[in-house]
Amino acid sequence: MLHHSLAVSRGVHFAFIVADLPMGSYELSPQQALQSSLALIQKGRASSVKLEGGSELVPTVSAITTVGIPVLGHIGLTPQRSASLGGFVVQGKSASSANKILSDALALQDAGVWGLVLEAVPADVARMVTEALDIPTIGIGAGEGCSGQVLVQIDMLGNFPAGRFMPKFVKKYSDIFEQSKSAIMEYKSK
Repeated sequence: MLHHSLAVSRGVHFAFIVADLPMGSYELSPQQALQSSLALIQKGRASSVKLEGGSELVPTVSAITTVGIPVLGHIGLTPQRSASLGGFVVQGKSASSANKILSDALALQDAGVWGLVLEAVPADVARMVTEALDIPTIGIGAGEGCSGQVLVQIDMLGNFPAGRFMPKFVKKYSDIFEQSKSAIMEYKSK
């Protein structure tokens, strides 16, 4: 992630760069998370770090934000933990799991996150969470009740081979992969 963050920072002049803390770089302890975050800020020239998880990460978020590093939280479907969630499935469909998402959101806000990614949660849950918070939410497959939305470019352009898993909420606007493949095959045949 250091390599990717540094590459992005070289290509932009006025951007707020959020670097994802990869699995294994923050779960062991708040100290490990702080060291990983400092590396992304200092060596990767990121502006902020993002981590996945709920209220169990309050001590971790507090440790990072206390030294002045902005943190973006990520709850709902957390891809790095998807195996423990039953795969890439919508989270927060029951009343108890929706309440857990809300309590996680409030706990992370209190710990100092500047915003939250809400991924693959029902639209009404995302709206409820967004309305309960003082910080912005960014939805990924969470409906229009969030403060903003993420649209992954390779997903919307169809820049992947057939058979790749696609969440139900992804709308594919083109099929760049097949167009590229066709152009390469045409070039090869000449």
